Amino acid sequence: MTRRTASPLRTRVTSRAPGMALARGAARAVLAIAMALCVLAGAPALASPLDDPRNDAFYTPPQPLPSGPHGTLIRSRPFIPVGLLAYGWQIMYKSTDVNGLPIAITGTVLVPFTPWLLGPRPVIAWAPGTQGQADNCAPSHQYALGSEYEATIAGATPATLARGWAIAMTDYQGLGTPGDHTWGIGKAEGQAVLDAALAAQQLSGAGLSANAPVGIMGYSQGGHAAAFAAELQPAYAPGLNVRGVAAGAGPFSIADVYANVNGGPFGGVGPIALMGLNAAYPELGLSSILTPYGQSVIADFRGTKCLLDVTASYPFLSDSVLVQGPAILNRADWLARMAQNQSGNGVPAVPALVYAGTLDEIIPFGQNQKLFAAWCARGGNVAFRTIGATEHATGLLLGLPVALDWMTQRFGSVPAVSECP
Repeated sequence: MTRRTASPLRTRVTSRAPGMALARGAARAVLAIAMALCVLAGAPALASPLDDPRNDAFYTPPQPLPSGPHGTLIRSRPFIPVGLLAYGWQIMYKSTDVNGLPIAITGTVLVPFTPWLLGPRPVIAWAPGTQGQADNCAPSHQYALGSEYEATIAGATPATLARGWAIAMTDYQGLGTPGDHTWGIGKAEGQAVLDAALAAQQLSGAGLSANAPVGIMGYSQGGHAAAFAAELQPAYAPGLNVRGVAAGAGPFSIADVYANVNGGPFGGVGPIALMGLNAAYPELGLSSILTPYGQSVIADFRGTKCLLDVTASYPFLSDSVLVQGPAILNRADWLARMAQNQSGNGVPAVPALVYAGTLDEIIPFGQNQKLFAAWCARGGNVAFRTIGATEHATGLLLGLPVALDWMTQRFGSVPAVSECP
C-alpha cells in the first residue's frame, strides 16, 4: 500500500507557565475534536488521527530526517484519547535502531486534565505490551480509536493518569511507521522508550519540564522494553531524571519464551517474534525459509489483525508449519540473535521493581526470577513482587496497583529498600 507523504512539520519548543501550557493544551484538544467531527461527517482528503497509519502521512518519516540528537521531536498533532480524562498528542520523534542508525518512531503523549501543583508533573515512560505487527496496531492510532487493550480492558493507563502523572508512550520501531515492528529487540525497544520521554518534554502545550521526574513502566513486551530502557538509560539518556523502573512479566530469554508459546495456545505470538527478529536482522532471511502457508500467515499478520485477533486466529500455531527445514530453535543464527536480546546484561542505576504471577502461561514466572537475580548480581537495588497465582492477563490487572504504589514512593523520594540477597 502506498503511503501518503507529509511535508516536514516544524516544532517550536518554548518555556511556558503550567497554566498557560494547559490552556494551550485545551485549545489543541478543541482543535482535535473539530478534526474528528470532520472525519466522522465524511469530510474528504485530510488525514486525521482516526485514519489507518498506512493512509496517514503523519506516520511517514521525512526524508532526510531532521538534524538533532535522538529524542528530538519531529512533529506532533493533538487528538482525542477516547475514554481518558487527558489531553492527547500523537508524536513522531528521532530514535536509534539496534545498529545505532537514526530512525523515526511515533508515539503518544497523555497529560491529565487535573492540574499538578507539586512541582514538575511526573512522567511515565510507558512501554506498551505486545500489540501485533500491523501498522494499525500502533498504540498512538488505537488510543485515537479507543481500542487499545491496556487502556480499555486492563485500565492501566487510566489508573496511571488518575495519579496525576503524564504518559509518554512509544509505538516502537515499525508500528505505524514503515517496516515490520522489531518485537523483542531489547536495545531498539529500550531506546524508543527513553526517546519518547525526551520528545514529550519538548512538546509545546503539554507543560512537561525537562527536569520532570520520570518513571519507566511496562508489562509483558513492555516489561522487556522497560528493563532494557533502565539498563541503557545511564549511557543513552543521562539527562532524564529517572526515579525508578517497574518491569512486569517481561521476557528474560527470548528463546525460552518463544519455546513456551510455539505450538501452544498462544502460538499466534510466535510470528510476531519471528518478524521482529527478521526486521532487526534481515540476514536471518525469514522470507526464504517460509512454507507457502507460512507466507500467508506472515501476510495476514501484516494486514489489520492486532494481538487479540491473531492469538484467536492462530491457537497452537507452530513453526513446524511456518518454516521449511529445521525448526527455528534448531537454527544457530536465530538462536544467536535471540541471545543478544536477553535482558539482565546491564543494571539500572535507579531502584527497580520486578513483578509477575506464578501461573503465567505466556512469560513463565521463572523468567522474572532470572531478571531479579541478574540485576541483584550486578549490584542493583531491586525489589520483587509475586502477584499471586495469576496468569498473564490477570497479572497485568492485579500487578498494576502494586507497580503504581511502588512508583509513587519513588516520586515521593521515599528510600527504596533492596530485596536482593
